[in-house]
Amino acid sequence: MENIDNVKLFVQSLDNSIDQLTEKLEPILKKSLEETIAASDSQMERIKIYNNYSYVLISVLFSYLKTLGINTDQHPIMKELTRIKLYMKRYKDLETKLATKDTSKEDAEAARTFIQNTLGTKINGGGAAINSNMSSPAISSSNFTGVHTKFSDPENNSDSESSSKSNTSKALAKKKLSLKPKSKPSKVTKPQSKSKRSNK
Repeated sequence: MENIDNVKLFVQSLDNSIDQLTEKLEPILKKSLEETIAASDSQMERIKIYNNYSYVLISVLFSYLKTLGINTDQHPIMKELTRIKLYMKRYKDLETKLATKDTSKEDAEAARTFIQNTLGTKINGGGAAINSNMSSPAISSSNFTGVHTKFSDPENNSDSESSSKSNTSKALAKKKLSLKPKSKPSKVTKPQSKSKRSNK
C-alpha cells in the first residue's frame, strides 16, 4: 500500500510541475522564433533567446526520453545538452565581461573627475578647469608688501634710511679696527747647534 501512495504523490507532483511548465512556455509558444528575434533590440538579447529556446527544447526531449525509460547516458541528446550548456556558459561569461567593462569605464570616469577637481586640469583636453580659489598663485608679492623692508631695493629707501645705514656701518668698521690687538715685533733667534746644547 505504501508504494501506491508514494506513486500517487509522485504523479500529483509531476502533474503540478507540468502545469507550471505549460504556464512558463505559453508566452514563448505564442510567437514564432523569428517574431521574437525580430522584436529584440540587441545582439545579446538575441543570443539569450536562442539559448533559452534551445535549452527548453532539449530539456523537454531529455525528460520525454527519461519517461520512456531510455538510457540517456549514451544517447546523442547528451551531446546536444552539453553543447547548449556550453553556449549558455559562454553567454554568461560575455555578459560578465561586458558588465565589468562598464564598471571599469565608470571607475575611470570617476578617477578623471577626481583628478580634474583636485589638480584643476582637464585630462586629455589640455585646458584648465581651475576653481576660483586656484586662479591666483598661492604666494604672491601682494602678501609680502611692506613686511620685509630688510630685503627692499636701495632705490626705494629714503635718504635718511640710507644715511643712517652708512653711519652704522662706519661705526662698526671703527669698532672692529679698535678691537684688533697691536702686534709687537718679535725677536728672531738663531737655533743652537747640538754641540752647544750638550755643553750646557
